[in-house]
Formats: sequence, structure tokens, C-alpha cells
Amino acid sequence: MTEDDLDDMEFDTLRTGDHASAAKRFVELAETVSGGVSRASLLLRAGEQWQHAGDHGKAAETYRNALADGGDTYGDPRIYLAGALFELGELDEARGLIAEVRADSPQDPEVHRAVAELLYEQGELTAAHDWATEGADLARAGDQESLEGLLRIRYRCRLDLRRPEDRYDALLDELLKKTDDAPGHQFR
Repeated sequence: MTEDDLDDMEFDTLRTGDHASAAKRFVELAETVSGGVSRASLLLRAGEQWQHAGDHGKAAETYRNALADGGDTYGDPRIYLAGALFELGELDEARGLIAEVRADSPQDPEVHRAVAELLYEQGELTAAHDWATEGADLARAGDQESLEGLLRIRYRCRLDLRRPEDRYDALLDELLKKTDDAPGHQFR
């Protein structure tokens, strides 16, 4: 089983909308995986499917299993678990997980983007703005896709916080102008 195979399964699930069955399938695969994709990565995917199915309790349990496994994953399971816990109303534990991530001083801009988006969804705008700003500073070294995403979430936070425009907005404008000038680009 490859990551591409798993992506195909997820795309099929988007078509059918049967997220609970997909979650069960990912858990089954996690129990039998040998080489290739890690067990933790499969459990993370399963947790996402449980969340899409609206079962945040099963999602949290599955994310905890991914954390306990400790294998390689495509994202930090603590962020996904925090999202499920927010949905379950377990705010202190969710914020505690975000604090753990913060204490690790992540250097991956995508970690910053995931936390910023999660906090934005929770209405924690100042914290989301801070995470997005720090992530943008990290991404400026060359990760243009992450940079654009971080600048976009930061922009939304800045507007909601009613803060004035700043150099990050100018940077987003520059990126969008380059994208608009790219051949074949029609949408933002």
C-alpha cells in the first residue's frame, strides 16, 4: 500500500461520502501494515475520516493511537487530536496539546499553518495570527506554497482583529501578483 493508494481511497470517499467506512478501512489497514506506509499515518488518516463522519470521539481515540504508535506521519498528530478535542468541548486538553507543539519550537511551516487554521476555526484570532506570522517567517526561506497559505490565514486574522495593513500583506500581494501573471492561472 502506497501513499498514492491511500490518496485514491480518500478521493473515492469524497465521492461516496461514506467516511465511517473509510475510517474503519484505514484502521484495518493499520492493523496489518508491513512496510511502506506507517501504522501511525494510517491511523491519522482514519481519525480524519472519523471527523468527517462527525464522530469526534472516535477521531480522538484514533489520533491518540497514532500518537502512541509514534511512527512517521504526514502531520503532527497532536494538532489533529487538538481539533477533535475542541469539537468535544475538551478545551483545556486541546490547548495543552497546542502548548506542547509550541514548546517543541517546530521549524516546519506547515505545522504553523495547521495550528493557525485550527485556532482560527476556534475563534482564537490572536494566537492564530501569531502562529501564522511565525510560520510565514519560516516559509520565506523558500516554501512558497506554505508561505501563501500562511499569509492568507494571517490576512484573515488581521482583518478580524481590525489591525492595520503591514509588510506581510504587501508580501501576500506580491505572491498573488506573481500567481496572476503565471500562464493559465485564472483563480485565486
